[in-house]
Amino acid sequence: MEYEKAYVFQPENGRPVKRRRIEPQGLQASWQSRRRAYQRAWQAQQEKVDARLDKINSATVAEIEAFLSDANHDQQPSRIPSGIVISGPSAASDSGIISQLSRGQGNDNELRIFVKLASNAGSNLKALLKALIQKATLQQPGADDEDDEVAPVQRKGGKLLNYDLQLLCDHVGEQRIRQVVVAFEDTEAFDSELLSELIDLLGCWQDRIPFVCLFSVATSVELLQQRLSNAAVKRLDGKVFDVAPSGDVLEQIFEAITDSDAPLFLGSGPIGAALERQKDYIQSSDSFVDAIKYAYMSCYYANALSVFLTATITFADVPSDHFEALRTLKSFQRLAEHLLADNQAVHLHDLLEDDEVLFDLVQTKLIEGRKALGQILSALTVIRAIQESLPSTAVSTKSSLYVRGMAGKMAGSAMVRSLLLTIRKIPSDIAIGLLKAVAATGMPCTGFLNQLTTLVETHADDKRPLRSEDDLKNSTLRTTVVAQKVELSKQKAKLSQQDTAYTTILKRFADALEIFFGESLINPKDLPFHEIFIYDLVSPHREVFTPRPRHAIERALASPHDYLDCDCCAPDTRDNDEAILAATQPATAVLYQLYLESGSLINVNDLWHALQAVMGDGQDEQQTMALFQRALAELRGLGMLKSTRKRVDHIAKVAWKGL
Repeated sequence: MEYEKAYVFQPENGRPVKRRRIEPQGLQASWQSRRRAYQRAWQAQQEKVDARLDKINSATVAEIEAFLSDANHDQQPSRIPSGIVISGPSAASDSGIISQLSRGQGNDNELRIFVKLASNAGSNLKALLKALIQKATLQQPGADDEDDEVAPVQRKGGKLLNYDLQLLCDHVGEQRIRQVVVAFEDTEAFDSELLSELIDLLGCWQDRIPFVCLFSVATSVELLQQRLSNAAVKRLDGKVFDVAPSGDVLEQIFEAITDSDAPLFLGSGPIGAALERQKDYIQSSDSFVDAIKYAYMSCYYANALSVFLTATITFADVPSDHFEALRTLKSFQRLAEHLLADNQAVHLHDLLEDDEVLFDLVQTKLIEGRKALGQILSALTVIRAIQESLPSTAVSTKSSLYVRGMAGKMAGSAMVRSLLLTIRKIPSDIAIGLLKAVAATGMPCTGFLNQLTTLVETHADDKRPLRSEDDLKNSTLRTTVVAQKVELSKQKAKLSQQDTAYTTILKRFADALEIFFGESLINPKDLPFHEIFIYDLVSPHREVFTPRPRHAIERALASPHDYLDCDCCAPDTRDNDEAILAATQPATAVLYQLYLESGSLINVNDLWHALQAVMGDGQDEQQTMALFQRALAELRGLGMLKSTRKRVDHIAKVAWKGL
């Protein structure tokens, strides 16, 4: 193959053997149904997310659209109208505002093209200009640069270089384009000198090409001005736009995804891992949506029982193997124990023997389970409404409450107990606002609100608000001296008739809240068949979104048996060693074991003799040398060693295990 130009493959058999189409068997038989169910489920969730994103930044998008429309009429010959969008820390990877502008062309009569430029579009001015011209000339006016491309207009006369802005000027004239919007998605990632040169050059062409720049900035306008040259700053005529904070955007997306009508509920594990990743690393909202989408994919693709989440499923659509899988669930085993304890052995026998009876039970429990999870979400909404109504009380985010609620940690928690105690002490002016906020969430408390409103109206002559007996202002400290010792005792003041009635209403409302929280804030994992409609596996997310490639490489080299699954590389169980040096192991793994036992400088000759000793004297020396050189090259490629100038016959150790 080193000297021949071509290799003719001549199989022994004249005709290839036909491959038989193998139909999915077992739990994989429902794969097509699960895939269709996933597509429908995620499409509905994606539409909710897009609607929330369009709504939260609608005001900013409208302002930028008005700015772009005004820029056509108020253009100056040498100054570029520029919109500076302060997007916050996620500006480097979030292009939601620019995408909304591209999708919604405000005025159909205005011919406008959008060109998105990222920092990796080019390392020099020629490359950036080439990318700018190519994206602008290969799209139709009024379309996004990701839409279908059309052929560029051919210019008559001499051929221009692909980075000459005259190409774009001719395209603008022939297509009658009124505006070329250049959007810099990650402004801080651009080289300062390169960005300044590009802006200066675009300003020189402003009288022939109607440029408008949009800068997505994560820091501030002052820092952007410091990074640009004076000539580039003089070319810009800027206006600042503020978008919604990334935290608010994340909460809106989270609320849309965790709606009570969602086909699949995410447990505290994956949703907590995704939120923690958003907090530890500066990520865009798109990355959070991708994490949720991956959770949906993991559930529908890997969990065969997710076929029961299909709304129109019938008993004939479910293979028999899936019912056997249902009977192995831990929640079903607990249900069987409860049925035995309740003397319902006949019903349990039907569930174990009759698949149709089990199918009917699953459908019923899925409806009840979703209803119970909806009650949890309603209780969390009530808690947040109470926190917003109480003064000097920290308001928890919806995401943090959801994580704690799905983990079953809210029932009887310190937060709930503190809120109930605080409610018993609030005055009437705060209590009315609190009852209105709780009633707006859907909790039935209109009776308490009407009683309190009537009581306050009868007390309208007195400007002082009503107070309960638990209020600190209705308690006094009494000091007595007994046997030369001072004793303090708390004594409640005498309450008026209205205060006594107010105390009764407030206590009844607090008791009703306590009962409501006790019934609603249950542990979701106590629900039968919760493994179907709640996805709570953390390991897939952790492997994909926070991978540890170095740990995986070190483990593969230190314990090749775990990956090769062969008897020759298996560790000696008597010595409890993770791995042993053997000639049957890959040469790179053997060399890595020797590498770990060496110091910061390794003598190559000693390493070669050590490998020879492991391989054995009976091996071919040339073959062993080839394996040795290849193993050294692989370790060098992994970044574990490098050559050193201190000693020619030595190599330097770069990485240590676990560091």
